[in-house]
Amino acid sequence: MRGKRLVIVAGSICLILALTCLPFAATSAKAQTQKTLRIGLLVCLSGWFSTFDALEWEEAQLARDILNERGGVTVKGQKYLIELVPEDCKSTADGVTAAANKLVFDQKVKFIAGPAAFFAAASKPICEPNKVIRAISFATNTPGEFGADTPYTFLCHNASVEHGLVAIGAMKKAFPSAKSVDLTIPDDGAIPYLDPIMRNVLKEHDLAVVGTTLGYANETVDFSPIAAKLASSKSDAVFMENGLPEHASGILKGIRELGSQKPVIAGLSGNADDIRRIVGQEAATNFVLIGLMPDMPNTPALMTEVQKRLMQKYGGQRAIHLQIFNSIWALTRVIQAAQSFDTTAVKEKWEKLDTVETV
Repeated sequence: MRGKRLVIVAGSICLILALTCLPFAATSAKAQTQKTLRIGLLVCLSGWFSTFDALEWEEAQLARDILNERGGVTVKGQKYLIELVPEDCKSTADGVTAAANKLVFDQKVKFIAGPAAFFAAASKPICEPNKVIRAISFATNTPGEFGADTPYTFLCHNASVEHGLVAIGAMKKAFPSAKSVDLTIPDDGAIPYLDPIMRNVLKEHDLAVVGTTLGYANETVDFSPIAAKLASSKSDAVFMENGLPEHASGILKGIRELGSQKPVIAGLSGNADDIRRIVGQEAATNFVLIGLMPDMPNTPALMTEVQKRLMQKYGGQRAIHLQIFNSIWALTRVIQAAQSFDTTAVKEKWEKLDTVETV
């Protein structure tokens, strides 16, 4: 459409998972010597966050397959194939607690990937005292996610501020005349912590925040009240920090229905085709979304392979996040570097590493 554009920018993503070594029961002599790493995942396979974590679960299975095709993990000369042990967090803090209890006390895992963002605080009281390594899949800077009091927790994915920085870079290229923004952040406890950070980051990029930050519940379906405020604002653009593609779609569609064509920049991981299908072609304009795009220049070989295999199996219109994938990948690299399944040994090795390979 003339004078309108849809911009997508490649971003990066990471995270991690859980392991216990157990013999693999089988009849052949070869199978009897084969051992496994049981990797636990804290993922929301039901509830409002399942639209995101269902894709993460698919990507986790691909990470397992690729690593196993390459021989799994080798520790002290013994190869271990990866077995995933997912537990549904049900998109609630109580669900996270129940799932973490199952992984730690029933499944006896010692390495856990996830959960995402503010959900992490609910798994902390279970995992940290038992020296279970968590590789959380995202961070929103809320208390209890990770910090000085979580020595067995590692962040293996570009999180809130990093996503925001990618989106700001894309915004500056696509809409260089924009000098002010309305800031929106999901009202999940992160606003008091992310708001001052993002205001400073935006200011450093010559973007002023207009008024107070607009929050909304993660479960929000009707974005009409928020869209009305954003459409009537004197800002040059709307900047969304965090959230899901459904949130971006609701805000974008609401603003366009009110006649505003101001740019909407979404600092969150998604697929532009998903947004377009939800809001319609007419509304999907002047919009920036960060995400992983196939066939981009300078894409690492492993990422290219992962993208092709995901599209072949699940279809080309699928969003690609690779947070869980990167977590599994990074965790196995660190375990091999430590040559141990002792979580304290792995933790200490991880703390000393300057870099860890990811997709």
